[in-house]
Amino acid sequence: MAPGATTLTSLLLLLVAIPRCSSAVLTSTQSPFTKILKGVRLPSGYMEIVQEDHCSHHVVRLTCRSLKAFIFVLEANYMSNLTNVCGYDVQKLMEKKTYPYKRGSSSLIRKKELKGNYIDDSEVDERLRPVDIRQSLNRRCSGQKHCRYDFPTDHPGAAYWNPATLRLKYACIPEAAVRKYCNEEVKVVPGEGGFINSPGYPLYYLGENTCGWTFRSAPGHRIVLTFHDLDIRAPEADGSCVDIVRVRERGRTLFEYCGTAAGAKVVSDSNVITLDLVATKRLYTARGFFLQHQVLGCPEVSAPNGSYVLNGTLTSRTFLCKSGTIFPDSKERTRILECENGKWNESVVAIPSCTGNHHVLFINTISFSSCAYNVSLTQKINVVLAAS
Repeated sequence: MAPGATTLTSLLLLLVAIPRCSSAVLTSTQSPFTKILKGVRLPSGYMEIVQEDHCSHHVVRLTCRSLKAFIFVLEANYMSNLTNVCGYDVQKLMEKKTYPYKRGSSSLIRKKELKGNYIDDSEVDERLRPVDIRQSLNRRCSGQKHCRYDFPTDHPGAAYWNPATLRLKYACIPEAAVRKYCNEEVKVVPGEGGFINSPGYPLYYLGENTCGWTFRSAPGHRIVLTFHDLDIRAPEADGSCVDIVRVRERGRTLFEYCGTAAGAKVVSDSNVITLDLVATKRLYTARGFFLQHQVLGCPEVSAPNGSYVLNGTLTSRTFLCKSGTIFPDSKERTRILECENGKWNESVVAIPSCTGNHHVLFINTISFSSCAYNVSLTQKINVVLAAS
Protein backbone atom coordinates (compact mmCIF):
# COMPACT_ATOMS: atom_id res chain seq x y z
CA MET A 1 0.00 0.00 0.00
CA ALA A 2 1.31 3.46 -0.88
CA PRO A 3 2.50 5.65 2.01
CA GLY A 4 -0.10 8.28 1.13
CA ALA A 5 -2.91 5.73 1.36
CA THR A 6 -1.63 4.52 4.73
CA THR A 7 -1.60 8.07 6.09
CA LEU A 8 -5.13 8.72 4.78
CA THR A 9 -6.44 5.49 6.30
CA SER A 10 -4.94 6.34 9.69
CA LEU A 11 -6.48 9.80 9.60
CA LEU A 12 -9.94 8.41 8.80
CA LEU A 13 -9.68 5.91 11.66
CA LEU A 14 -8.71 8.72 14.03
CA LEU A 15 -11.67 10.88 12.94
CA VAL A 16 -14.09 7.98 13.47
CA ALA A 17 -12.67 7.29 16.92
CA ILE A 18 -12.93 10.88 18.22
CA PRO A 19 -16.76 11.17 18.34
CA ARG A 20 -17.05 7.85 20.18
CA CYS A 21 -14.56 8.97 22.80
CA SER A 22 -16.30 12.36 23.24
CA SER A 23 -19.69 10.69 23.60
CA ALA A 24 -18.39 8.46 26.39
CA VAL A 25 -16.97 11.45 28.27
CA LEU A 26 -20.23 13.41 27.99
CA THR A 27 -22.26 10.46 29.23
CA SER A 28 -20.06 9.93 32.28
CA THR A 29 -20.32 13.56 33.40
CA GLN A 30 -24.13 13.63 33.57
CA SER A 31 -25.54 13.23 37.09
CA PRO A 32 -28.11 10.41 37.43
CA PHE A 33 -29.66 12.21 40.43
CA THR A 34 -30.74 15.47 38.76
CA LYS A 35 -34.32 15.75 37.57
CA ILE A 36 -36.11 18.77 36.12
CA LEU A 37 -39.61 18.24 37.49
CA LYS A 38 -41.45 20.82 35.39
CA GLY A 39 -41.37 24.18 33.70
CA VAL A 40 -43.94 26.70 34.92
CA ARG A 41 -45.06 29.40 32.55
CA LEU A 42 -45.01 32.85 34.12
CA PRO A 43 -45.90 36.24 32.57
CA SER A 44 -42.19 36.98 32.08
CA GLY A 45 -40.79 33.59 31.05
CA TYR A 46 -40.53 30.05 32.35
CA MET A 47 -39.62 28.94 35.87
CA GLU A 48 -37.80 25.61 36.13
CA ILE A 49 -38.32 23.40 39.18
CA VAL A 50 -35.42 21.02 39.82
CA GLN A 51 -34.91 18.11 42.22
CA GLU A 52 -31.48 16.67 42.99
CA ASP A 53 -30.02 14.01 45.28
CA HIS A 54 -26.44 14.49 46.48
CA CYS A 55 -24.10 12.90 48.98
CA SER A 56 -24.06 15.20 52.00
CA HIS A 57 -20.27 15.11 52.30
CA HIS A 58 -19.63 16.14 48.70
CA VAL A 59 -19.66 19.75 47.55
CA VAL A 60 -23.02 20.62 45.95
CA ARG A 61 -23.35 23.11 43.13
CA LEU A 62 -26.75 24.55 42.28
CA THR A 63 -27.05 26.48 39.05
CA CYS A 64 -29.61 28.09 36.77
CA ARG A 65 -29.32 27.52 33.04
CA SER A 66 -30.52 31.05 32.33
CA LEU A 67 -28.33 34.00 33.29
CA LYS A 68 -31.53 36.01 33.82
CA ALA A 69 -32.87 33.69 36.53
CA PHE A 70 -32.02 33.11 40.20
CA ILE A 71 -32.47 30.30 42.72
CA PHE A 72 -35.00 29.95 45.50
CA VAL A 73 -35.29 26.85 47.69
CA LEU A 74 -38.56 24.89 47.92
CA GLU A 75 -37.40 21.88 49.99
CA ALA A 76 -34.07 20.70 51.40
CA ASN A 77 -33.66 17.62 53.59
CA TYR A 78 -30.81 15.57 55.01
CA MET A 79 -31.99 11.93 54.71
CA SER A 80 -29.81 10.01 57.16
CA ASN A 81 -31.41 6.64 56.31
CA LEU A 82 -30.61 6.96 52.56
CA THR A 83 -26.91 6.41 51.97
CA ASN A 84 -26.68 4.76 48.54
CA VAL A 85 -25.81 8.11 46.93
CA CYS A 86 -22.65 8.15 49.06
CA GLY A 87 -21.72 4.60 48.02
CA TYR A 88 -22.46 2.58 51.16
CA ASP A 89 -25.39 0.76 52.75
CA VAL A 90 -26.80 2.08 56.02
CA GLN A 91 -27.94 -1.46 56.88
CA LYS A 92 -24.31 -2.58 57.09
CA LEU A 93 -23.61 0.24 59.52
CA MET A 94 -26.56 -0.86 61.65
CA GLU A 95 -25.43 -4.49 61.64
CA LYS A 96 -22.38 -3.42 63.64
CA LYS A 97 -24.88 -2.38 66.35
CA THR A 98 -23.26 1.00 66.68
CA TYR A 99 -24.56 4.44 65.82
CA PRO A 100 -22.29 7.48 66.10
CA TYR A 101 -23.75 10.79 67.10
CA LYS A 102 -22.77 14.09 68.65
CA ARG A 103 -24.22 15.59 71.82
CA GLY A 104 -22.74 18.74 73.29
CA SER A 105 -18.98 18.68 72.71
CA SER A 106 -18.40 14.90 72.99
CA SER A 107 -18.85 12.26 70.30
CA LEU A 108 -20.46 9.09 71.64
CA ILE A 109 -21.00 5.61 70.21
CA ARG A 110 -23.94 3.68 71.62
CA LYS A 111 -24.72 0.01 70.99
CA LYS A 112 -28.27 -0.65 69.86
CA GLU A 113 -30.29 -3.81 69.35
CA LEU A 114 -31.95 -4.18 65.97
CA LYS A 115 -35.66 -4.62 65.39
CA GLY A 116 -36.34 -5.48 61.78
CA ASN A 117 -34.56 -2.88 59.69
CA TYR A 118 -34.60 -0.22 62.39
CA ILE A 119 -32.59 0.46 65.52
CA ASP A 120 -34.93 -0.14 68.43
CA ASP A 121 -34.41 3.16 70.18
CA SER A 122 -36.75 6.13 69.90
CA GLU A 123 -33.93 8.64 70.42
CA VAL A 124 -32.00 7.25 67.45
CA ASP A 125 -35.16 6.89 65.35
CA GLU A 126 -35.71 10.61 65.82
CA ARG A 127 -32.28 11.28 64.33
CA LEU A 128 -33.08 9.05 61.33
CA ARG A 129 -35.92 11.34 60.30
CA PRO A 130 -35.29 13.95 57.57
CA VAL A 131 -33.67 17.15 58.82
CA ASP A 132 -34.81 20.40 57.20
CA ILE A 133 -31.69 22.28 56.04
CA ARG A 134 -33.40 25.11 54.14
CA GLN A 135 -32.06 27.86 56.36
CA SER A 136 -28.39 27.03 55.76
CA LEU A 137 -29.03 26.39 52.04
CA ASN A 138 -30.87 29.73 51.76
CA ARG A 139 -27.90 31.47 53.34
CA ARG A 140 -25.62 30.20 50.57
CA CYS A 141 -27.86 29.90 47.51
CA SER A 142 -31.18 31.75 47.55
CA GLY A 143 -31.17 34.78 45.28
CA GLN A 144 -28.02 33.58 43.49
CA LYS A 145 -27.65 32.45 39.87
CA HIS A 146 -25.35 29.63 40.95
CA CYS A 147 -23.80 28.64 44.28
CA ARG A 148 -21.49 26.21 46.06
CA TYR A 149 -22.87 24.49 49.18
CA ASP A 150 -20.65 22.44 51.51
CA PHE A 151 -22.97 20.71 53.97
CA PRO A 152 -20.42 19.75 56.68
CA THR A 153 -19.15 23.35 56.74
CA ASP A 154 -22.30 25.38 56.01
CA HIS A 155 -24.82 23.56 58.23
CA PRO A 156 -24.29 23.80 62.02
CA GLY A 157 -23.10 20.51 63.52
CA ALA A 158 -23.23 18.59 60.23
CA ALA A 159 -19.50 17.76 60.33
CA TYR A 160 -20.32 15.07 62.93
CA TRP A 161 -23.16 13.47 60.92
CA ASN A 162 -22.86 10.35 58.77
CA PRO A 163 -22.58 10.84 54.98
CA ALA A 164 -26.12 10.45 53.58
CA THR A 165 -28.49 11.85 50.97
CA LEU A 166 -29.22 15.54 50.56
CA ARG A 167 -32.54 15.84 48.70
CA LEU A 168 -32.86 19.34 47.27
CA LYS A 169 -35.80 20.85 45.43
CA TYR A 170 -35.35 24.36 44.10
CA ALA A 171 -36.62 26.69 41.39
CA CYS A 172 -34.88 28.97 38.92
CA ILE A 173 -37.18 31.94 38.46
CA PRO A 174 -36.74 34.69 35.83
CA GLU A 175 -35.74 37.97 37.44
CA ALA A 176 -38.41 39.77 35.39
CA ALA A 177 -41.13 37.66 37.05
CA VAL A 178 -40.37 39.03 40.54
CA ARG A 179 -41.62 42.36 41.92
CA LYS A 180 -38.76 44.33 43.45
CA TYR A 181 -40.46 47.55 44.59
CA CYS A 182 -42.57 48.26 47.64
CA ASN A 183 -45.56 50.47 48.50
CA GLU A 184 -47.64 48.80 45.78
CA GLU A 185 -50.98 47.00 45.52
CA VAL A 186 -50.62 43.43 44.31
CA LYS A 187 -53.43 41.59 42.56
CA VAL A 188 -53.48 37.91 43.61
CA VAL A 189 -54.90 35.73 40.84
CA PRO A 190 -55.54 31.97 40.62
CA GLY A 191 -52.78 29.74 39.31
CA GLU A 192 -49.15 29.50 40.37
CA GLY A 193 -49.36 32.92 42.00
CA GLY A 194 -46.75 35.68 41.96
CA PHE A 195 -43.42 36.49 43.61
CA ILE A 196 -41.98 39.44 45.54
CA ASN A 197 -38.60 40.19 47.05
CA SER A 198 -37.69 43.07 49.31
CA PRO A 199 -35.59 45.80 47.65
CA GLY A 200 -31.90 44.82 47.72
CA TYR A 201 -32.52 41.06 48.13
CA PRO A 202 -30.36 38.99 48.68
CA LEU A 203 -27.54 41.43 49.53
CA TYR A 204 -29.32 43.81 51.92
CA TYR A 205 -32.67 45.37 52.79
CA LEU A 206 -33.57 49.03 53.17
CA GLY A 207 -34.94 50.84 56.20
CA GLU A 208 -35.87 54.17 57.80
CA ASN A 209 -39.13 54.22 55.81
CA THR A 210 -41.84 51.54 55.95
CA CYS A 211 -41.85 49.31 52.89
CA GLY A 212 -45.32 47.83 52.35
CA TRP A 213 -47.61 45.89 50.04
CA THR A 214 -51.38 45.37 49.89
CA PHE A 215 -52.48 42.00 48.51
CA ARG A 216 -55.97 41.81 47.02
CA SER A 217 -57.81 38.84 45.50
CA ALA A 218 -61.37 38.36 44.23
CA PRO A 219 -64.16 38.36 46.85
CA GLY A 220 -64.49 34.92 48.41
CA HIS A 221 -60.83 34.08 47.85
CA ARG A 222 -58.32 33.71 50.65
CA ILE A 223 -54.60 34.51 50.25
CA VAL A 224 -51.50 32.49 51.17
CA LEU A 225 -48.10 34.15 51.60
CA THR A 226 -45.14 31.73 51.68
CA PHE A 227 -41.82 33.17 52.84
CA HIS A 228 -39.41 30.87 51.02
CA ASP A 229 -36.56 32.93 52.47
CA LEU A 230 -36.80 35.42 55.34
CA ASP A 231 -33.68 36.92 56.88
CA ILE A 232 -33.77 40.23 58.75
CA ARG A 233 -32.11 41.54 61.90
CA ALA A 234 -32.28 38.98 64.74
CA PRO A 235 -34.13 39.67 68.02
CA GLU A 236 -32.37 41.50 70.83
CA ALA A 237 -31.22 39.68 73.96
CA ASP A 238 -34.59 40.34 75.64
CA GLY A 239 -36.46 38.90 72.63
CA SER A 240 -37.69 42.22 71.26
CA CYS A 241 -37.52 43.02 67.54
CA VAL A 242 -35.77 46.11 66.19
CA ASP A 243 -36.69 45.36 62.57
CA ILE A 244 -39.85 43.43 61.83
CA VAL A 245 -41.97 41.83 59.12
CA ARG A 246 -45.68 42.16 59.87
CA VAL A 247 -48.79 40.83 58.08
CA ARG A 248 -52.15 42.33 59.04
CA GLU A 249 -55.78 41.84 58.08
CA ARG A 250 -58.63 44.19 59.06
CA GLY A 251 -56.58 45.60 61.94
CA ARG A 252 -55.62 42.13 63.20
CA THR A 253 -52.00 40.88 63.17
CA LEU A 254 -51.62 37.50 61.43
CA PHE A 255 -47.81 37.28 61.45
CA GLU A 256 -45.03 39.22 63.15
CA TYR A 257 -41.42 38.09 62.94
CA CYS A 258 -37.77 39.04 63.08
CA GLY A 259 -34.73 36.84 62.48
CA THR A 260 -34.39 33.98 59.99
CA ALA A 261 -37.03 31.54 58.72
CA ALA A 262 -37.67 29.31 55.71
CA GLY A 263 -41.05 28.21 54.38
CA ALA A 264 -43.22 30.20 56.83
CA LYS A 265 -46.85 30.41 55.59
CA VAL A 266 -49.46 33.05 56.39
CA VAL A 267 -53.13 32.39 55.48
CA SER A 268 -55.75 35.14 55.39
CA ASP A 269 -59.44 34.91 56.30
CA SER A 270 -60.46 37.46 53.66
CA ASN A 271 -59.39 38.66 50.24
CA VAL A 272 -57.28 41.65 51.41
CA ILE A 273 -54.14 41.65 53.59
CA THR A 274 -51.17 43.99 54.07
CA LEU A 275 -47.46 43.27 54.54
CA ASP A 276 -44.97 45.75 56.04
CA LEU A 277 -41.21 45.58 56.43
CA VAL A 278 -40.28 48.04 59.19
CA ALA A 279 -36.54 48.69 59.57
CA THR A 280 -34.60 51.30 61.55
CA LYS A 281 -31.37 51.48 59.55
CA ARG A 282 -31.06 52.95 56.10
CA LEU A 283 -29.37 49.73 54.94
CA TYR A 284 -28.92 46.46 56.81
CA THR A 285 -26.71 43.64 55.49
CA ALA A 286 -29.15 40.74 55.73
CA ARG A 287 -31.00 39.17 52.80
CA GLY A 288 -34.47 40.56 53.49
CA PHE A 289 -37.16 38.23 52.11
CA PHE A 290 -38.43 36.40 49.05
CA LEU A 291 -42.07 35.30 49.07
CA GLN A 292 -44.76 33.74 46.90
CA HIS A 293 -48.41 34.85 46.98
CA GLN A 294 -51.21 32.49 45.94
CA VAL A 295 -54.98 32.15 46.01
CA LEU A 296 -56.44 29.70 48.52
CA GLY A 297 -59.85 28.32 47.65
CA CYS A 298 -62.31 29.57 45.00
CA PRO A 299 -64.76 32.50 44.85
CA GLU A 300 -68.10 32.22 46.57
CA VAL A 301 -70.85 30.87 44.31
CA SER A 302 -74.63 30.93 44.59
CA ALA A 303 -76.59 27.70 44.41
CA PRO A 304 -78.36 27.00 41.11
CA ASN A 305 -82.12 27.63 41.04
CA GLY A 306 -84.06 25.03 43.00
CA SER A 307 -81.05 23.89 45.04
CA TYR A 308 -79.10 24.85 48.16
CA VAL A 309 -75.54 24.35 49.47
CA LEU A 310 -75.40 21.07 51.36
CA ASN A 311 -71.70 21.29 52.20
CA GLY A 312 -69.04 23.90 51.45
CA THR A 313 -65.27 23.97 52.04
CA LEU A 314 -62.30 25.84 50.54
CA THR A 315 -61.89 23.09 47.95
CA SER A 316 -65.45 21.96 47.14
CA ARG A 317 -69.16 22.85 47.13
CA THR A 318 -72.00 20.34 47.21
CA PHE A 319 -75.42 21.48 45.92
CA LEU A 320 -78.61 19.53 46.68
CA CYS A 321 -81.86 19.87 44.71
CA LYS A 322 -85.01 20.28 46.73
CA SER A 323 -87.14 17.23 47.38
CA GLY A 324 -88.69 15.74 44.25
CA THR A 325 -86.32 17.52 41.83
CA ILE A 326 -83.02 16.72 40.12
CA PHE A 327 -80.41 18.28 37.87
CA PRO A 328 -81.76 17.35 34.41
CA ASP A 329 -78.38 16.71 32.75
CA SER A 330 -77.04 14.30 35.39
CA LYS A 331 -80.39 12.94 36.68
CA GLU A 332 -78.97 13.32 40.21
CA ARG A 333 -80.09 15.38 43.20
CA THR A 334 -76.52 16.35 44.15
CA ARG A 335 -73.86 18.32 42.25
CA ILE A 336 -70.25 18.73 43.46
CA LEU A 337 -67.91 21.52 42.36
CA GLU A 338 -64.17 21.01 42.86
CA CYS A 339 -61.72 23.89 43.34
CA GLU A 340 -58.54 23.62 41.25
CA ASN A 341 -55.87 26.35 41.23
CA GLY A 342 -58.35 28.95 42.42
CA LYS A 343 -61.00 28.04 39.82
CA TRP A 344 -64.08 25.81 39.99
CA ASN A 345 -64.00 22.81 37.65
CA GLU A 346 -67.24 24.06 36.03
CA SER A 347 -69.06 27.36 35.92
CA VAL A 348 -72.04 27.57 38.24
CA VAL A 349 -73.82 29.60 35.54
CA ALA A 350 -73.67 26.54 33.26
CA ILE A 351 -75.34 24.26 35.82
CA PRO A 352 -79.04 23.89 34.91
CA SER A 353 -81.81 24.61 37.38
CA CYS A 354 -83.33 21.72 39.28
CA THR A 355 -86.48 20.33 37.63
CA GLY A 356 -89.24 17.96 38.73
CA ASN A 357 -88.73 14.26 38.19
CA HIS A 358 -91.87 12.68 39.61
CA HIS A 359 -94.79 13.37 41.90
CA VAL A 360 -95.93 11.05 44.63
CA LEU A 361 -99.62 11.01 45.48
CA PHE A 362 -100.62 9.43 48.73
CA ILE A 363 -104.26 8.24 49.02
CA ASN A 364 -104.70 7.09 52.57
CA THR A 365 -108.35 6.04 52.54
CA ILE A 366 -110.71 5.16 49.74
CA SER A 367 -114.40 4.62 50.59
CA PHE A 368 -117.08 4.02 48.00
CA SER A 369 -120.62 2.48 47.80
CA SER A 370 -122.76 0.91 45.14
CA CYS A 371 -126.50 0.82 44.65
CA ALA A 372 -126.34 -2.98 44.45
CA TYR A 373 -124.05 -3.40 47.46
CA ASN A 374 -121.97 -1.48 49.91
CA VAL A 375 -118.24 -1.95 49.93
CA SER A 376 -115.95 -0.39 52.49
CA LEU A 377 -112.31 -0.40 51.49
CA THR A 378 -109.50 1.16 53.54
CA GLN A 379 -105.91 0.92 52.43
CA LYS A 380 -102.80 3.05 51.68
CA ILE A 381 -102.00 3.43 48.02
CA ASN A 382 -98.91 5.07 46.57
CA VAL A 383 -99.50 6.25 43.07
CA VAL A 384 -96.46 7.40 41.13
CA LEU A 385 -97.12 9.56 38.11
CA ALA A 386 -94.20 10.01 35.79
CA ALA A 387 -93.45 13.60 34.90
CA SER A 388 -94.15 14.55 31.35
